[in-house]
Amino acid sequence: MIKVEVDNENKIGKILIDRQEKMNAITVEMRREIGEKIIELDKDPSIRVIIVEGVGGKAFSSGGDIGEFLSLNPEILLDWGEDLSSSERITKPVIAAINGYTFGAGLELALSCDIRIATPKSEFSFPEIRLGMVPASGGVTRIVKMLGVSRATYMLMLGKRIDAQTALQWGIIHEIVDEDKLEGRALEIAKDLASLSSLALKALKKIIREVADSPFYAGFDIERKTFGLLRYSEDFKEGVQSFLNKRKPNFNGR
Repeated sequence: MIKVEVDNENKIGKILIDRQEKMNAITVEMRREIGEKIIELDKDPSIRVIIVEGVGGKAFSSGGDIGEFLSLNPEILLDWGEDLSSSERITKPVIAAINGYTFGAGLELALSCDIRIATPKSEFSFPEIRLGMVPASGGVTRIVKMLGVSRATYMLMLGKRIDAQTALQWGIIHEIVDEDKLEGRALEIAKDLASLSSLALKALKKIIREVADSPFYAGFDIERKTFGLLRYSEDFKEGVQSFLNKRKPNFNGR
């Protein structure tokens, strides 16, 4: 169901959603697995970047496994979104490589990733309202903050499918690439990120989330203090020296 591949040479971990007979629909157990695997890769010092993708070429994930919903108890429902939000909470960059349907829980998982690239045929939707429910794994909050109230309302209330071009224009995804180039482009971005200072990326990922929910004066303070702390790191020194000496930096994460 959930598979992990590790590219030791490039320091990249990959999480694969492989339930092709159900369009990669995510069960409760798969939610837990996704969260666990993401956290495991985050703790692995040999991994610098994580890629999440769906297998089969038809769907990143068509959403939650609706057949389970009536059997779920309230206790599970209260915290079942935490696992799909793991990408946002960890220290390493996470890339969503999207090909095909990305609905409901699948879109919630993708939105928790830092960078999202998709193929032209990809479609995005929160169809929950048409089932008498609402997104509950961070989808409402993230899409409202990302799109603003007007566009989010249109998408959420109508359960509308958004095509890749509209998703790009609205900022739901960052790039559109041809299907045969998706894996290559995801790897290219991952390798670029892996070459950077993991210490600075960790700090940047943290302050981006903090600044997003902060007033201007607080955001200014957060970024200045973070810069000041990084000033005394080995990576900061290496970055400056490599620039002055016109050579590629060799960051060690310290």
